[in-house]
Amino acid sequence: MAELLWKKILTATGWLTGIRKSFTGLFIMFKKILLVILFTTVVSSELEAQSPVSVPITDPVYGFLERMETLGYVHDLLDGVRPFSRKRVAAFLLDIKKHRAELTHIDRRRLDDYLLDYRYEIDPEKKYGQISEEQTTLYSPLAGWKRFTRDFRRFFQQIHPEEQNYVFLWEDGGNTFYFNFDMNLTYESRSDNLQRTGSWQDFLFRGQVSPRFGYQLNVSLQAVRGDDAYTLEHPILKGTWSQRPDKSGPRYADRTGGELVYHTKYIDLTFAQQEIQWGMGESGRLILSRNPEQYPYIGVTADWGWGKFIAIQGKLLSFPQDTLSDGTKIYPDKWLAAHRLEVSPWNWLTLGLNENFIYGQRYMDWAYLFPLNFYRSVEHKLRDRDNATISIDLELLPYQGAKVYGTVFLDEFKASKLGTNWYGNKHAFSAGFYQVDPFGIPNFSLRLEYTAIMPWVYTHRYTINRYTSDYRSLGHWAGPNSEIWYVHIRQDLHQRFYLGLKLRQWKHGANYPNENIGGDILLGHGVLLGDQTEPRETRTFLEGILTTQRKVQLYAVYEVFNGLFLRAHYNIYHTNTEGAINNYNELFLGFKFRY
Repeated sequence: MAELLWKKILTATGWLTGIRKSFTGLFIMFKKILLVILFTTVVSSELEAQSPVSVPITDPVYGFLERMETLGYVHDLLDGVRPFSRKRVAAFLLDIKKHRAELTHIDRRRLDDYLLDYRYEIDPEKKYGQISEEQTTLYSPLAGWKRFTRDFRRFFQQIHPEEQNYVFLWEDGGNTFYFNFDMNLTYESRSDNLQRTGSWQDFLFRGQVSPRFGYQLNVSLQAVRGDDAYTLEHPILKGTWSQRPDKSGPRYADRTGGELVYHTKYIDLTFAQQEIQWGMGESGRLILSRNPEQYPYIGVTADWGWGKFIAIQGKLLSFPQDTLSDGTKIYPDKWLAAHRLEVSPWNWLTLGLNENFIYGQRYMDWAYLFPLNFYRSVEHKLRDRDNATISIDLELLPYQGAKVYGTVFLDEFKASKLGTNWYGNKHAFSAGFYQVDPFGIPNFSLRLEYTAIMPWVYTHRYTINRYTSDYRSLGHWAGPNSEIWYVHIRQDLHQRFYLGLKLRQWKHGANYPNENIGGDILLGHGVLLGDQTEPRETRTFLEGILTTQRKVQLYAVYEVFNGLFLRAHYNIYHTNTEGAINNYNELFLGFKFRY
């Protein structure tokens, strides 16, 4: 009967012609597809209501989780990859809750707030605190004047604990929808008479259609005012597209992104355009960082508690290769293929193995799309034309309250040349130490980091394969031929107030006008400068036009009310480039309101 029905369908659609001889094979395939669908349905029915969407990598919950792992209150954090899903963060918060009595007063109060922020992921039956009995599924302070005035008064009461605010919330079983709004205002002034102000609004939508499928959308509208060269350096722009219609007016930009996630018991499938980070470090990450503009990617993630595997295929923005007759620029295709295995064989040790390959001027390559392939072998079969990088990172917890971590990034190397100054030994490494509550000082932390990036790291002989997107490094912001020392001291005085000190020294060797010594991420080894007649065959770390920049930052952050933040920085810069000194101070004031 099934075969007869299948034949009628094929005949009705005109597909039967030319494939009758393979009917038996198609029927077998059809049965297999039905089995796969049946299996997926069975697996999905076992899932509880939860949110598979990601938590933005700038969320302070990541710092809280790292602190708790260092203190030994949560294990197998596996935070070499960010972002985490909301369901994963919720699971860690529940683990920390078991140690609530051991936490400091500030940590307990922060934990209580986070437990409410992830209330739905922890217990979908528990209602949002502002929902009344008669209004069981949705809430918005804009639903009526009475509700608006009540919410307005509540906002200024500093209630504890309290869940984050929402413009709109709807929760109905496994279906949810949330809408948040962020307003950011910044003012910056330098002692050399440069000023800029920034204002941007973020509209954040997230939810789930079922326990298996989640989504989120973020839309940001930005405006930066002030001295043009200074405004172009504003971190919100990330050096990407912006426009200034009026020379005396603001510079405008916008950004959008989000993700779609399909969750099963064993894997998550993701289609997203959002910031991601791979590797270790606070002052910068060698593997993948939030330095470039966010790019779209598809990914698959498998998480089994003590281990995690993730593979992504990302679409990067390359350089303009040609121009049409009307002046339109043509950008060739450029791709990132990356996968990572992260395991924690013991509670005190986490290891991460990564392959990150850049290729372009062709369509997405299916060999890289298969996540389990060993990319190095694939690249050999594809005629050795891509930018192949391999890296390893580790995290060690030697005793309660301390963490040691590091990353080794290999852009290119030959075993026979290791230990020499051959130019192709393009590698970078970083090491860090993180100590929380030293000498019994509660809610105090100290972090030390060192990073060294050899000449020509991230570059490639083919321009399309540079380790960049839209001219910005996918990895560390400092670029090749750089050295960074970093110290961060932080003291939390209240769950709403903390202050700190950051010290950073950055050394960078730029190319000579007449010689390429590996100091520019946009110039590969074969690019000759000035009257240079042949490429260098050796490399010397920090050779070139040496710039040393020292930065001291004093900062304070205060959450005045739930979702309303005030931030102040005072930065002192000292820059020395071959004896030319440039010193200036910078004041930063920031206001953020989230509802």
